[in-house]
Amino acid sequence: MESNGLSGVRKGLRLAVMGGTWVGGAALILMVLATFVNVISRYGFRKPLPGAVELTQFFLVVTAFLAIPYTEVRKQHVTFDEVVGLFPRRLRAMTIGIMYFLVGVYAMITSWQEALLAVSYAVPSMRVTDVLKIPIAPAMFIIATGSLLWGIELFLNALSPLEAAEQEDIKKQEGLEDEVK
Repeated sequence: MESNGLSGVRKGLRLAVMGGTWVGGAALILMVLATFVNVISRYGFRKPLPGAVELTQFFLVVTAFLAIPYTEVRKQHVTFDEVVGLFPRRLRAMTIGIMYFLVGVYAMITSWQEALLAVSYAVPSMRVTDVLKIPIAPAMFIIATGSLLWGIELFLNALSPLEAAEQEDIKKQEGLEDEVK
């Protein structure tokens, strides 16, 4: 069982992640539309959409880095547990907890470094893309924010490795049941 404080943190984190997920979903739709318009204009009118590559890159960053925390919250990340799956439950739980912690450290360092880089791209003058003159720093802040949310979720998961091991067991059982049907 989680304490009320930890439960409140998880609830707030999930709200932030869901908000980011909606923004990422909208960015994905805009990326698809920009690519569609670019292909139609390139092959239909022999004139590509100016800045289509820049738009696609920007929307891809937004989509990817706001989807990563959502994937972690939903426990839908890809795992390869051929070795860890052979461990006894407690050792598996410890291993999972350590891995959550180490990846959480990586996510937090990524967030911190990306935020520093974003500030350097914004101050003393805002760096922009070549064609559309889109400021680069906001995309970098999105990377930092997505990594921060991901790291917080990983640290919360590291605090309850037995629960994580149980969830992995349940997923395995569900996967085996799906194969039998």
